[in-house]
This record gives sequence, C-alpha cells and structure tokens, in this order.
Amino acid sequence: MKKNLRPLLASAVLALLAGCVGQTYRVEVGAMFAKARGDIALQNSSPTPPPLEQNDLESNLGLGNTEVSPYVRIESDYERHRMRLHGFGIDASGSGTLAGAYGDLPAGTQVTTSLEFLGVGATWAWQLLREQHYRIAVGAALNYYSLDVAARSAGGREAVETSVLVPMPYAEVEGYLGPLVAGANAGVMSADLGDGKGRYLDIEAYLRWQATEQFDVLAGYRYVALDSYGRASSRDFDADVEIQGFFFGGGVKF
Repeated sequence: MKKNLRPLLASAVLALLAGCVGQTYRVEVGAMFAKARGDIALQNSSPTPPPLEQNDLESNLGLGNTEVSPYVRIESDYERHRMRLHGFGIDASGSGTLAGAYGDLPAGTQVTTSLEFLGVGATWAWQLLREQHYRIAVGAALNYYSLDVAARSAGGREAVETSVLVPMPYAEVEGYLGPLVAGANAGVMSADLGDGKGRYLDIEAYLRWQATEQFDVLAGYRYVALDSYGRASSRDFDADVEIQGFFFGGGVKF
C-alpha cells in the first residue's frame, strides 16, 4: 500500500470504530483473485509526438495473469446508516512485445513489464426501504485508485503512473433468506479528476453466510473500470483498464 495512504486509512478506521452507542461492526478479511485487462498508451517525449498507440495488457504486455492479494472490509451499521471501508491491490509482472510505441520505446520492442494497482474506498448509505427479506439504500462513495504500468527494455523504462480520488453516487441492495445474505452495490462517475478526465465504475456482488451470531463466511465478485485520458509525468496517456475478480473470506460481527 502507498505509504502516504496508511495514516489516512488508519484515521478512517478509528473514526468508524469510535461511533455511536448501539452501533454494530463487521470486520472481514480474505483473498482477492483478480486480473487486469484492457489497453494503455503513453505519449513519447518528442516536441511533436505522434498519435497515441495502444498496447493490450494481456497480449502485448503479458499482464493478464490472475493475482492473489488481501481483501479487507470494515462495515458499521447505526440505525438507518451504513458505513464501509474496503480495499485490495494487484502487483503483477510479465513480459511481451509492444504492438505500438509506449513512450519512447518503439513498436516491436521486447519488454519486461509490471502493473501495480491499489483501490481503497469508503462508502456511506442511508436505508430507503427495509422489509423482512430485503434492504435498499443510497448514498455516496469516495474511492482512491492508483495505477502504475511500466515497461522496461535495454532502451530504458517507460511508465504510466496515475492516481485519482473519485467521489461517486452510490447504491446498495441486499436480500435475506435465513442466515444467507445476497448483496450488490455500485458507484459510477464521469468527471475530470486528478491526472485526467475519465469514467469510473465500481461494482460488487457478494454472498454472506452467517455461520454463528458472531462469525460469517463471505464470497463475492468485484469489478472496477477506469477509462481515463490525461497527463501523467508531463505526457499524455490513455488508460482503458478493468480490474476484476472473485474474493473469499470470513469475518466477525460485534
């Protein structure tokens, strides 16, 4: 995790756990099996650069393998309010042959590559409807995404390094059947933020089995789409990247 995010995340966790009397908490940890796909382009450093040329993360950069990383969720309910912190990351490496120029590395160059992604988010939702078998809530999310895609060869190293803090309208729904909960939530935004202008989508679906009053088992799917065009390190970039995968874990309620 980026070092400058650790104090921010720690402060948010303390604030969440220092809430009102009567609040309930749920802490869940597990493993995320995620992979990246999409295209990325980086302008070269010439005074009159040519149009951006896309390289596929899987076929050109060799970054399409499934990676395993920790997945963390901290959730709190108080009356009609629900707050959640959650996050995961990817640290992948590979090799490939560039289909188009990537920065100052020309098309056809054999490269070793790396991809680092971090997604950390906070959500707040207000319960609109609650019946015996379902719950519907709306609110807001604030998500931080960091993406670093690098390519190296004998001719040097080129990388797209971009990060963005994205506020999103947010909605969630849950269905209840005995100890089993099926839920889904989503946030979406199109705006000029951080390093570039883009569209951002974050979707999650999950099943939770409340094994005992305190302990649960969790399984789900997460999908994050970043479609951003802007400037990073004083050069234009174009990133159309999806991070998706399944997570499994368990937790405690108190």
